[in-house]
Amino acid sequence: MDVTHVTIIEQRTDNTLVASVQTESFMPGQEVEVSVYLTQGEAYAAHYEKKRIPFPDHPSNSRQTAVLQVELPATELDAAQPVTVVTRVAEVWPTVLLQDNRAMAQYEAVDGNSDQGLRAIWKYSDSEGKVPGDPESPPQE
Repeated sequence: MDVTHVTIIEQRTDNTLVASVQTESFMPGQEVEVSVYLTQGEAYAAHYEKKRIPFPDHPSNSRQTAVLQVELPATELDAAQPVTVVTRVAEVWPTVLLQDNRAMAQYEAVDGNSDQGLRAIWKYSDSEGKVPGDPESPPQE
């Protein structure tokens, strides 16, 4: 049974909107990106943010359906007309990249001082020299 959909849209008296997005595709506590796009005739509202999948009400219910509340900006809607909502819930992969002076020096040695050259290089440093299970990356050179 597909439980991933918007279950309800609520419009407040100030015309702001709240969409309840239901999913069971992610683990509790997992960070996700949530996008909601709503249209009705010429009216349009959109919102994007990062959220965490809520933990279940009871530990034994680890596959509980999650409901994410997404607030959209004030939008004039006709209560008598249907709305169309498109949502996207996707996994988030934050990555920290560090300045790589060695790679920059190698580039400058090859390219010289070209006006169209690179100004800086950032690199994912944990990918070099770290083996699975190592608690720390090797020291930077």
